[in-house]
Amino acid sequence: MALAFVAIVALCMTLNAFRLRARLRALRPLPEPAGDRVDGSEYVLLTARGVRVSAEVLRAAEQYAVRHEVGVLDLLPRDLAVDEIMDLVKHTDFAAYRADPFGMGRGACHAVLARNDAVKSAGMDVTENLDPDELGAATARLKLHTGSADILVAEVAVDPGHDGTAFRRSRLRSLALVIPETLALPQTLLAAAAGYLLVALALAVAPPYGLALAVLYCLTPLAVFAGTPVRPRNLARFCALRPLHTPLSIHRTLAAPRTRWERGLIERREDARQWYRDQIALGTGRFLGPRAERCPWCDGPGLRRHVVARDVLQGKPGRFPLDRCTGCGHVFQNPRVTGEGLAFYYKDVYDGLGDVLAERIFTSNTSWYLDRVAMVGRHTDPVAWLDVGTGKAHFCRAAKTVLPDTRFDGLDLSAAIEEGAARGWVDRGYRGELRDLAGQLAGRYDVISMHHYLEHTEDPHAELDTVAAILAPGGHLLLEMPDPESWFGRVLRGFWVPWLAPQHLHMIPVGNLVAALETRGLRVLAVERREADQGPDFVASAAAVVNWLGLDVERPWWPRVPGRREYAGVLATIALAGPLMGLAVLLDLLTLPLARRHSNAYRVLAGKHDHR
Repeated sequence: MALAFVAIVALCMTLNAFRLRARLRALRPLPEPAGDRVDGSEYVLLTARGVRVSAEVLRAAEQYAVRHEVGVLDLLPRDLAVDEIMDLVKHTDFAAYRADPFGMGRGACHAVLARNDAVKSAGMDVTENLDPDELGAATARLKLHTGSADILVAEVAVDPGHDGTAFRRSRLRSLALVIPETLALPQTLLAAAAGYLLVALALAVAPPYGLALAVLYCLTPLAVFAGTPVRPRNLARFCALRPLHTPLSIHRTLAAPRTRWERGLIERREDARQWYRDQIALGTGRFLGPRAERCPWCDGPGLRRHVVARDVLQGKPGRFPLDRCTGCGHVFQNPRVTGEGLAFYYKDVYDGLGDVLAERIFTSNTSWYLDRVAMVGRHTDPVAWLDVGTGKAHFCRAAKTVLPDTRFDGLDLSAAIEEGAARGWVDRGYRGELRDLAGQLAGRYDVISMHHYLEHTEDPHAELDTVAAILAPGGHLLLEMPDPESWFGRVLRGFWVPWLAPQHLHMIPVGNLVAALETRGLRVLAVERREADQGPDFVASAAAVVNWLGLDVERPWWPRVPGRREYAGVLATIALAGPLMGLAVLLDLLTLPLARRHSNAYRVLAGKHDHR
């Protein structure tokens, strides 16, 4: 048994080492400068404090960026410490990053060459002596303003006295994918600690085999960096002293002084904490309106409690009952959250403290966006497309790559659409309610889309009336929504993520939506269910459970200032997350045939009759 345990750990360690090595081999060194200096005036160099880039390296970087039309070029110092490079490679597939025009930027937080127009569009006015956190945040945003990015290994000088642990803390935060920045640091360090503890356990239960595993643990960095363009300055010392280095590195990283950016984030969180505390003290029950006695879809009297959901996205307090109409099957929030309540629950989800997390989620959904375009493309070649509820227009950005000759406009109630317009992701952005802007939109678009929009509205019937009226004759309407008839919604109950309480006010069965469209003179051309599925349900629900239990101790809507009890709870939740997510993955694999028949979302494409 002990031998099997050691063998499994050794196999996983070896496979991971070769995975990381394959990623590092995809890194490219910065080519030597050749010929005359190119006109690099359209680029600006951003550097962290203590980092120096020579004129020759800058010239080479400008030549590379101009010739390859790279908007953001991160310069990775060739001789960083092992820990610093490993953090980056664990979170970054360099070949995929180079080929992906839609994701957020990332890098080593040392030196970045970026287009001037992107720097201005992103609102940056400081380019030198940045905190590594500030440079990491800038890199993430700059790629959204340019699209093309790359990471190259270069001879970048770092002052000997620079604080490597501060850089490491910054990189871990900037490399977080779909988790809050405050979780990136403990998550990565806990993973390092887990590997260390597995080796220690092997030494305790099977000393001879454990000793061999410890030797493998010390030597794997040599396999990781062999044949790659990076040359960590402390590789030999790191391998020889890894059993001592790992706990010391974790301690130093956690104890490193906070940067200016981190202090600013804490100040924003504390300001928000006071606001939330004042709101919660008044009671969250006031955020619910009166209970409805009839179905808002068919006006039928037969209502039955379907599920009670919670805010699994942010973990804000409150319980949100969803009723189901026994006549038509419509599922709706009852009682419904008031306007004041929606303002409370939407705050810091898509903007404010939640802006970066939302950005990372939306930039990772490109395949869904392209599937929507493909569905429309099978029926029409659009000239002008309006995306309603577009946010910052991530969908429009992706759709433009497939339909470059189509005009894409976006509409949203929030200021997000103004940000999308500033990035150039829409040709025109409208801010406001669809019904209020109907007069100036009527007849201008041959395709209108509503992706996960209708379920957020207070009156879906009125929204459908409006969109049917403004759609040009012969035009097409594309809708995508969560599917309340999904088998997974019944099994996972209040932790089924597509309920998304309290944001989702109405969950419309596909049959109801099809009938409503036909009533308004729209002919349904296609319905997609399996193709619209948004990923594994058990894994998403397990993540929701972990988040609801309290994964982020710093979230400002917790009723108490975080103390030892809260931090202990977070550690317990993180310990629970591993086995829970593992079980969820297994359940998703076992129910894969069901998932193909019971997707968690659907798409409907309808056409408007042309009576001309």
